[in-house]
Parts: sequence; C-alpha cells; structure tokens
Amino acid sequence: MNVTVLVENTSYGDIAGEHGLCLLVEHYGKKYLIDTGASKLFAENASKLGIDLAQVDVAFLSHAHYDHSGGYDVFFEKNSKATLYMQGTCRNKYYYKVAGPVKKYIGIPKGMVETFSDRIEYVNGYMELGDGVYICPHTTKGLELRGKHAHMYRVDESGMVPDDFSHEQTIVFQEGEYLYIFNSCSHGGVDNIIDEVKQKFPNKRIVSFFGGFHMMGSLGVDTCAYSEDEVKAVARTIKESSLATFYTGHCTGHVALAWLKDVLGDRVVSIHSGMIINN
Repeated sequence: MNVTVLVENTSYGDIAGEHGLCLLVEHYGKKYLIDTGASKLFAENASKLGIDLAQVDVAFLSHAHYDHSGGYDVFFEKNSKATLYMQGTCRNKYYYKVAGPVKKYIGIPKGMVETFSDRIEYVNGYMELGDGVYICPHTTKGLELRGKHAHMYRVDESGMVPDDFSHEQTIVFQEGEYLYIFNSCSHGGVDNIIDEVKQKFPNKRIVSFFGGFHMMGSLGVDTCAYSEDEVKAVARTIKESSLATFYTGHCTGHVALAWLKDVLGDRVVSIHSGMIINN
C-alpha cells in the first residue's frame, strides 16, 4: 500500500498546496484516485512527481464539496478509462449557512454530473469493488446534528435542512487481515467512522486512517470548532478503539492537531502536498 498526497493545504518544496485534498493510492497493482482538491493543481503536482494520471484505474469522490471535486474535468481529460464512484446524493445541492438568508454554495461544480455522466457510477450505500476495495456509507444515526454544528446544509424536497452527510463515503482497502481507511473530511466523525468499519469488518485490524478530522474553525487553521475537552475525548475514544496510525491534515487545523497529539502521540502524522507514505 503506497499513498501519495497530490494536494493538501500545506505546500512542500515546489509541490504546491491549496485548501483541498487529493490522494493517489496504489494497492495490489492498481491505482486509485481519491478526490482532486479544488482545482487543476493536483494534476500539476502529479506531473512534477512523475505520476501519469492516465494510468489511474478507479476514481472516488469522498463527498460532495468543491474542495474535493474541483479538478475532475482535468482528470477526465487526462484519463479515459477510470470510472468515478460517488454516492447518489452527491447530486444534491450543498451550502454553508451561518445565520439569516445568506448562504454559500459548497457543492460539486455545477454541471459536472451532466457533463461527465458517462464516467460516473452512483453508489447507493455499500459496494464491494473487488481486489480488496470497499465503499462504505455512513450508518450512524443523527449525523444531521453534526451538520448543524458545522453550519452545513443540503436542499431536498422539504427545503434547506442540516446536512446528514449521506453523500460522504469511506473507502476501505483490505490487505489480508489489515484495513486501511480513507475518509477525506470525516464529517460524520472519525470515531463513528471507525465504529462503522469495525461493524462491517469485525475480524479485521484497522492499521491506518487517512483524512481530515473536520475540526478546524471557520477562521482558519489556527482556530478550532470544538473545545480542547471535546477534541481530546475523541482522541481517547479512537485510541482505545483502534491501533491505527492517523495521517491527517486539510480540515483538521493546527489547534486540533496539537490536542490530538497530546493524546495519540506519534500515532498522529501530519500530511502535506507531495508526501509519499509506504505502509
């Protein structure tokens, strides 16, 4: 299992960063792209790293937000074979809304699903792709409370309601008895995600978790949307429930990262653009 961070918020040398996330996973001889970040930057970084995007076999959209889906037009130009798997609810409209009528659209690029309909396969729940690759939806109840806390909303037939993150999916790679979890923003809660995967794969060991923790505050990386006690409570829960190493960044934030490290120590690894991880 090799993971290359094509885009993350943090630049490294001449590998630039942006607010977004894009990961390339090499597993059992195949290449998998998870998200694209917010723009074509992932493709520019791939070129600098000597990675040919035309060789990607499968693509995933972790959830329906712009900072993970803004480069699929470029990806489809460079790659003619990969199918993009996303939850069917990604076709809904998603917004950030704090108070009053003002709202900001944060969904996937408008027109994307129509333009590239022949390249997209919609998933409605759990799916096994073969070669030890699985798509797992959220099964935890009450996630709309997390959506309300994060000021994230979706539009459905009843109007604008707190997001329940039914558009978010976890990608699980299995190698023997070991599991590698990828959930780019963990809107549903990293502790909940671990529990969901353990329920689906009760006799397997989770060794790595890749993705943001969505704890960063609305004012940037030096703020946190949760209290120190809340962050450390999550850290203690995942420390007890899993032996995983957590490769995180993007929407975690510097403040939360420091508090997570207080509990998890070197089991928390900060990622950056251009980082290559061999598991």
